[in-house]
Amino acid sequence: MADRPVRRGPRPGAGPRLAVIQGFAGRRSAIPFALLILGVLGIGLVGLLMLNTAMDANSVKTAQAQQRQAALTDREQELSQQLAGLNAPGALASQAAALGLVPNPQPAFIDPSDGRVLGSPSPAPTPSPTPTPTATPTQSPGTPSGPASGATSTTPASVPATTPSESPQ
Repeated sequence: MADRPVRRGPRPGAGPRLAVIQGFAGRRSAIPFALLILGVLGIGLVGLLMLNTAMDANSVKTAQAQQRQAALTDREQELSQQLAGLNAPGALASQAAALGLVPNPQPAFIDPSDGRVLGSPSPAPTPSPTPTPTATPTQSPGTPSGPASGATSTTPASVPATTPSESPQ
């Protein structure tokens, strides 16, 4: 047997040499992870701040709407009380009298089921007009008055016109 050459592996100095770099120690850096966590926390805080601001703005709007609703409710109650006062029988009677209406002592009614007239209809008595005070213009003693003088005069709008029965004689 012939000597066979012994196969040996690569020589220790023949291949690429690996060296340990000082400070690296073969693990990944924590800086990108820390930046990711800080970014997520920053975005969360900004979102929380925006949500809190929006909630505060909505609470102010809600408080203003509640104040306006309370004011409108008060106004509605005032108007309801005024309406109830104006619809009271006494108020209606005084308003009718101011318009010249008088109550009919013998009213007649119509039965809606058959159209019959109940009672004897009669007109209401006409009220006597209340005299309104009118001012009479003063004239000098030497001027004629009335239509017999033959002169036509125009009465200014601020002075009420007088009838022949009211003119001084």
